Amino acid sequence: VPEDPWDALRGAVEAVFRSWNSDRACAYRRREGIPDDLGTGVIVQAMVFGNLSDDSATGVLFTRNPATGENALYGDVLFHAQGEDVVAGTHHTEGIGALEQRLPGVAAELRHYATALEHHWADVCDIEFTIERGKLWMLQTRVGKRTPQAALRIAVEMAEDPDFPLSKADAVKRVAHLLADPPKAAAERKSDAVALTRGLGASPGLACGEIATTPEAAVAAADAGRQVILVRHATSPDDVHGMAKAAGILTTTGGLNSHAAVVARGWGIPAVVGAAAVAVTADRVGIGERSLAPGDVLTIDGGTGEVFL
Repeated sequence: VPEDPWDALRGAVEAVFRSWNSDRACAYRRREGIPDDLGTGVIVQAMVFGNLSDDSATGVLFTRNPATGENALYGDVLFHAQGEDVVAGTHHTEGIGALEQRLPGVAAELRHYATALEHHWADVCDIEFTIERGKLWMLQTRVGKRTPQAALRIAVEMAEDPDFPLSKADAVKRVAHLLADPPKAAAERKSDAVALTRGLGASPGLACGEIATTPEAAVAAADAGRQVILVRHATSPDDVHGMAKAAGILTTTGGLNSHAAVVARGWGIPAVVGAAAVAVTADRVGIGERSLAPGDVLTIDGGTGEVFL
């Protein structure tokens, strides 16, 4: 890091601009239909620390449940930590309710901001925040990714709420694409199937496919016409090209607001995260006493979090 803070700031700003042309950004834009010439912006803001004390924390919050559409705050918080620890999926987080217990004043302030932001954008918001020595800092917000099931429920409930600024016509436009491209995941399975293990159901639906432990392997198998379950310790933005091709995603770590969970919900891909009994190496996936190889077939239930042969 440069000694001079202005040199450091310029280097950081330029790094963000360069990231627009990174492989992972290009892969994400292709999947989302975002034009390459749109460009990106840089936000410069104060650095705050969620790892200074017992009343410091970091978290991610959705103003409504992005998996089911329920009108309730939904998120993860991690005390004595920085933001990357939550979204990277490498740490075990607590539900947003933990904030009510430990810092009720901050929790009330966060609820107030969440309501104001949702009404401003007339949509579900995905919020990142940090608490430094008991003081709440709002870092960023964006419209939240959600499952197709949640999208329908949210649109209906917002439009039917007389105090919410979303018309019924706009609500219909918001979900019309689901009719043209409905979710592909199956919703039913045999009631007597025995699960190998269970994680957190991060994005609902059933998905069945052969194991791929790298995004490159997932792309190769999908391009050859085969269904793939991408199995990773945790996903990162570097994995999006493989995630975009996967029928389902399974991670051994991470919470319901980890990278794998958020991306899978936004793309309508069934996902199970935080399956701690699964061990992944480049050429082997261990689940309990079973040892599976890339190419073996798994089924995941993104609603219940169960994993099956």
